[in-house]
Amino acid sequence: MKSDLVQLVFALLVLVFGGALEELLPKFVGVGFPILLMSALFVAPRRRAVSAVLFAIAAGGCEDALSGLPFAASVCFFAVAALVARTPRLSYIAMAFAHPLFEAWLWLWRGAMDVGVFSRITVAAPVGLVTAPLVAAALYWLERRAAIDEG
Repeated sequence: MKSDLVQLVFALLVLVFGGALEELLPKFVGVGFPILLMSALFVAPRRRAVSAVLFAIAAGGCEDALSGLPFAASVCFFAVAALVARTPRLSYIAMAFAHPLFEAWLWLWRGAMDVGVFSRITVAAPVGLVTAPLVAAALYWLERRAAIDEG
């Protein structure tokens, strides 16, 4: 029971600080650092399926609220990406391709943006590849410091 409470508080802190970092960090050609998306993909293989999907839904809701997207636009993508990331051999592949695919997904919802979809996807690939290991390393370190897996 104590472990569940610690995991819940940790997840809430990750959502709050991840959302704040997404807003405060610079954006390149309108593409920001996908901290909430990478957090959802990091959590997915490490927790039970229900916890992972609920965290992905909460992260998607935060993303929708921060970026002014329609209701559940990011939620659907984050939940599917988390389920794909739960597959053992696909977790690293999901982290590598999630951000460019998310930018393409956003293009479907937003339509005409400032910059073309190809430019956003081209910029999203390296930004996502840089963000994924940094978020994974930071969350792994924080999980160890918070003793998440301790009984």
